[in-house]
Formats: sequence, structure tokens, C-alpha cells
Amino acid sequence: MSDILKMDKLHENAPIMVTSVPKLIMDELDIWVDDCRKIKDHPLSELKSHENAGTENNTFQTSVSTNLVENSFWLAWVLRLTAKYFLDEGDSIYDSWGEALTPHRTLKLRKWDGHFDNYDVWTNFSYKGNYNPTHFHNGFVSGVLYYKNHEHPTIFEDNGIGYVGHDRTMVLFKSDVVHRVEPQTLDEERITIAFNIEKSD
Repeated sequence: MSDILKMDKLHENAPIMVTSVPKLIMDELDIWVDDCRKIKDHPLSELKSHENAGTENNTFQTSVSTNLVENSFWLAWVLRLTAKYFLDEGDSIYDSWGEALTPHRTLKLRKWDGHFDNYDVWTNFSYKGNYNPTHFHNGFVSGVLYYKNHEHPTIFEDNGIGYVGHDRTMVLFKSDVVHRVEPQTLDEERITIAFNIEKSD
């Protein structure tokens, strides 16, 4: 199990971590993307459009279905990675008996109960000319899964570095890290999945 919980720093001086997505988790993401594509291609797709800083500049964004997230190994994998690489000892949360919780139990995927977006994990479908403007996320740690990216880079402005976003990789970074994606020049579909994790109350 230690191999799937291994991440590397994108750059020595940047607090941005990168890892390859394990095959069994990629199998889950295949189902996520197929499900999100059905929403994108539905006549009522705009009702389920996910709206954030990149909405106007991407062809379509939609949240991943709640049941797919909750039944995934992806969620356990990401929370364990976040706990391992981003929590400090001082981040402990204690139960009512004064016992420290297991570190990953202090984290959760950002959630909107009762809303069609429910979990803060969404799929971006973008094409030639689409881009993401300079922005940051809400939460504690955010991430991007590069499903089909054609090495179109994500630029982390504060750190002065970019990541080409190899297919089947994922980056994790503190949510306040400023980043952007330049306009696409290739006439090919780009698919990424973004998400936000927060600390439990």
C-alpha cells in the first residue's frame, strides 16, 4: 500500500505534490468521466452546470455524482495522501474522550448538502480556446486529476513553475495557491477533474 501513497514534490521549492494515479483508481475515473459526459450531452445539461472561476472559459463543467464519489476508493486515497503530505502534528482533532483522531479522519471532501453539486469535485470538458483564468480554490488542499490533457500545462504563478499535466497523474496543493491554465491551442478534447478538501469542524 505504501506505493500508492507516494507523492513527489513538483519542484524543490514549491509546496505542490504530484503522483501517478493507480490503475484501479483510473478505472473508477473512467466511469466518472462517462457519467459526466452523459450529463454534458443531455438536453438539460445547463441545469447541472458547475459554476466557478473557470466556468465561462471552459465548454462544460459538472460535478461528479454523489454515489460515485462515496463508493470510490479514490476518496480514501486522496484523503490519506492529503493527511500524509499536508497535515502537521498541530492539526490534530480530538474526539469527546480526548483521543486524537486518525489524521485522515480530520479531513473531508468539501460538500454542499442538498445541492445538485453536493461534493466539490467536478469534471472539466474543454476544447480549443478554452482556459482557466488566474484563481485559487476554497478549502485546505485542492487537486487536479489529469485525465486527458495533451500536456497542456497548469501554471502555478506564486511559485513560478508549471506542470505539463501528464495523463493519469494528479497534483495536490494548498487551496490558496494561485494558478491558471493558458488557452488551449490544440483542437482536441481536454478532460480534468478538480476537487477541494477541507478540515473537519
